Amino acid sequence: MQTPTQRCSHSDSEIERPRQHKGETVRDADGSPVLIGPPPLTEEEFQALQATLDARSNGTHPKRRETSLLIGVAHCTGCGGRMYFATRKAYAYGDYVCRASARGTTCSAPASIRASWLDEFTTDRYREAFATDGEVTRGQLLRDGVRVTVAKGRSGGGRERLAGPDTSRLTFTVGSRT
Repeated sequence: MQTPTQRCSHSDSEIERPRQHKGETVRDADGSPVLIGPPPLTEEEFQALQATLDARSNGTHPKRRETSLLIGVAHCTGCGGRMYFATRKAYAYGDYVCRASARGTTCSAPASIRASWLDEFTTDRYREAFATDGEVTRGQLLRDGVRVTVAKGRSGGGRERLAGPDTSRLTFTVGSRT
């Protein structure tokens, strides 16, 4: 989460702040916006500040995906409902999670799994099933009737759990074949 200073320092509005009246920008006789005092930063200072902030960034926030690969493909074994992508604050990865509560229902065994693990598991199984080496898209998975179910995992654990998913709780099916 950004501090107010960070939000302001990343905003182009810090270069120029036009005066507002009843939600409208106040303009002078020439039609130019009337500024509230001098800009706090010159264009050069603003660009230098941006460069400094970019250099300090730890880069833990990857670009957000347009649509997660397995939306409509990944399902929770506990309730049969779809699993959705959820970002993890302060982590460079997200998870697919059961969202029964968002549907107004309850799940006796809500599942969740790291998204990159489930994406890799699914694309590997898809490539095996269809003997292909190319990119696997969400459209292909949906068109071919791919369904991946995820059972609830156990909480806690040691380093071995960080190596990858427990595939015994995953099921891959295409249409009616497993």
